[in-house]
Amino acid sequence: MRLALVCEVRRFEIVCLSKKDVEDNFMRRDWVAQKLVKLWLLVLVLGLASCSKGPTDDAITKAIQGSYYADPQVKDEKVAVDVKNGEVTLSGNVSSDAARLQAYKLAVQTAGVKKVNDQMQVAMAQPAAVAAPASEAPPAEPPKEESKAEAKTEETPPQPPPPRKVTVPAGTSVRVQTIDAISSKTSQAGHTYRASLAAPIVVGDSVVVRKGADVSLQVVSAKQAGKIKGSSELTLALASLSYHGHSYPLASSAVQQVGKSRGKQTATRAGIGAGVGALIGGLAGGGKGAAIGAGVGGGGAMAFQAFTHGQEINVPSETLLDFTLAQPVTITLPPKNTAPSGH
Repeated sequence: MRLALVCEVRRFEIVCLSKKDVEDNFMRRDWVAQKLVKLWLLVLVLGLASCSKGPTDDAITKAIQGSYYADPQVKDEKVAVDVKNGEVTLSGNVSSDAARLQAYKLAVQTAGVKKVNDQMQVAMAQPAAVAAPASEAPPAEPPKEESKAEAKTEETPPQPPPPRKVTVPAGTSVRVQTIDAISSKTSQAGHTYRASLAAPIVVGDSVVVRKGADVSLQVVSAKQAGKIKGSSELTLALASLSYHGHSYPLASSAVQQVGKSRGKQTATRAGIGAGVGALIGGLAGGGKGAAIGAGVGGGGAMAFQAFTHGQEINVPSETLLDFTLAQPVTITLPPKNTAPSGH
């Protein structure tokens, strides 16, 4: 029988084996490998079984108590920890709801804990004991005076008296002095000019508005010479009064003589709407002109217009003009015990 030989190098020697011997060696190695795999699997199963059991109840208790000791919020709290089969029961008194919640969280987060039963209670703060009043000598006079002074400062200050309201009736005379110069040549209807009271406004025996208060004049109409049959025209009215920080609209009228035109005295009556006032005639060419006015109010109010033929009507600064209120006006004044502040 012819045998196949296989040569191996073993320890620097060449050993020739038959084919059967080689197959036996391979089978033996496979058997050893299978045994080793089975042993490794057994060890792995046993390890997993031991891990699945988890930490013991005693280990869980120590872990929770250790976390409490390391946490500053529950370190000084008296919390009892009882663990049975992974279920934790917390009991005892804690100082606050925050400490109770923190103790519960730390227990829940511990490994191996299945459930946490919270039986902790928040201890109520004990009221401070009221010390018995000791018999002391009566306080000295200075503290009493200080307490009186403090009581006075705490008193509500008296309310200031309310402001007064005085109504200036219609028909009251108002004399003003112009501040701005006014001319029929440059003025247009609606323009306003500054003036001031030349005399106080009096109601009964009381001065309501003092002399010097600011007054506003309004141009009702203005026409240059030659546009109305050779005559110029200028109509003015009181517009408003400013006093003690308040502005009051005015309606006024005035009656004065009209300057001559071509040797004759001319005056024409024309209608003006409510809220505007009197007519004045200015000084034209240095000669005195007179203004003629009429009542101004709602519905059919009238005013006079003055004409100066061939000449413009000019009202220089510091000209005195007289008006009459066509409607009443209510003025707000400071209380009587308050010193007047002028304008």
